Amino acid sequence: MIQWPNNQGYDILDKFLTKEEYEHYYNVCKNVYNEVLNNPNKEEYCWNDRDELNLNKIEGACKFEPEFLKLASHPSLVEKAKKLLNTSESIDVYISKFFPMKAGTGHSTYMHQDNYFFNGDSNEIISCAVYMEDTSKENGCLRLAHKSHTNGLVPHNHSSNIDGISWIEPRIANKMKIVDMEREAPYATFFDINLVHGCYNNKSNRTRFSLAWEYIKTSNKDVVNSDLPFCDRSTIG
Repeated sequence: MIQWPNNQGYDILDKFLTKEEYEHYYNVCKNVYNEVLNNPNKEEYCWNDRDELNLNKIEGACKFEPEFLKLASHPSLVEKAKKLLNTSESIDVYISKFFPMKAGTGHSTYMHQDNYFFNGDSNEIISCAVYMEDTSKENGCLRLAHKSHTNGLVPHNHSSNIDGISWIEPRIANKMKIVDMEREAPYATFFDINLVHGCYNNKSNRTRFSLAWEYIKTSNKDVVNSDLPFCDRSTIG
């Protein structure tokens, strides 16, 4: 079983990139986002509002942009993931997303559990979210429901208006103890695939670039597999 600090269901890795690395990957995020705005007709794009060019996410981000795969393969992230998974075997990056969160109106996810969508083993898979801009409640920071991973899966009955995605009812999520990730970039949050989490809407005058994926043991094939863009998977080390 994964040993999360204080059994809280998550752990944080701050400042894991050098200044040069951070500038490089931040610029990759900006360039990818500009590409979306200039050419919004790709199957990997999932929209909040297509007419307003309000992008929810790019699905299969590590396949869409090889530099994102390099980021997911960063030695600091891989070392931390392997330590949490208590493994020396190779691991894969799985179901990667890029969330740009448009200034003023962007939103990404509401309260949910990653494992609700792929039904995996929480001892062999962990979630990771990487933040490339400073985060606050105003610009859509991550919200974690403290120790909610200990309660198993809960119903996701609230419509998202996104095909195949639903959220936990707000009346249920609002009863949970929420920890807001208001932090300086760059940082990564690792968390249990059963941990309830989501994000505030972006009400600020700036974007909020982040990426998310699962780290999974390469030997674990007992998860959802699909040729659709969302279900990318690559061995990283």
